[in-house]
Amino acid sequence: MKKYRRIIGLVAVVVLAQVLGGCASLGMTQLDRAELESRYTNETTRFVEVDGVRVHTRSEGQGPTVLLLHGVMASLHTWDGWVEALADRYRFIRIDVPGFGLSDPAPSLEDEAILRLVNGVLDAYGVERAVVVGNSLGGYIAALYAAHEPGRVQALTLISPAGYPQPMPWLLRMASWPVIGKPFEWATPRPVVRHVLNDVYGDAAPVTEATVERYFELNRARGNRKATRAVLREMAERRDQKPAWVSKIEAPTLLLWGELDNWVPVELADQWLEDVRHAELIRYPEAGHVAMEEIPQISAADFDRFASRVLAEE
Repeated sequence: MKKYRRIIGLVAVVVLAQVLGGCASLGMTQLDRAELESRYTNETTRFVEVDGVRVHTRSEGQGPTVLLLHGVMASLHTWDGWVEALADRYRFIRIDVPGFGLSDPAPSLEDEAILRLVNGVLDAYGVERAVVVGNSLGGYIAALYAAHEPGRVQALTLISPAGYPQPMPWLLRMASWPVIGKPFEWATPRPVVRHVLNDVYGDAAPVTEATVERYFELNRARGNRKATRAVLREMAERRDQKPAWVSKIEAPTLLLWGELDNWVPVELADQWLEDVRHAELIRYPEAGHVAMEEIPQISAADFDRFASRVLAEE
């Protein structure tokens, strides 16, 4: 019943957007990347080419290197709170996963391409080993990398990571369908963006207009919506497959999970704890799917305590 209420709510906001705002509110136009770069880059920005794909990155702060990987439909800006809180203690390298934010779409985000992506970014910055952190899809990428490149991962932090079999969130599942999902490439209504953000947030913090605007604009970068659907189709094909490589993760691992996560249920944390030998879990009663964005100070402090301990023991 809850799922159907969400669907009805989504239809209602789309209709309202069309009535009140027309094509502008429906987000039917693609946005030029150069225009977006003028608004969403700064002096720390660097574009790195990996496998012929131009990847948007930032390097900020000083100290041990921490690589930050975001989830579906997000961008490197989801980590702003962590960078602000901890830039005096860590060197953060954050990227727009190809197909999202200001990075170009990639031909594929299959496992081998993911490994080349992370290696390519770390190599470009001359980083031999790093602490790797990921949320949602970024959690899958981080865990996959830790399992296959153990020598380059000092520690691992996963925030509501994707990976284990589960039903896909209903909106992402619809977007992955061959015919019904096609309109997701043509329109991204602003009210739907707000609806999605309200769904991934818990009760810890409100969704701000600035956050809605950033997601609304970056998801309309030329080629991004088509790339997003391609990623969702790959995820849909693998959603019932347990990744065999999880048990190969050797790095000390911290799981951070919002108990109000509607996209990747907190109950899945038990499977990670069972399969990853050196894993621990912190649950947040008022947070949802993006704890680093909802409660940046709290989640960053928990990460700092974990990373400081692990790095001191090396």
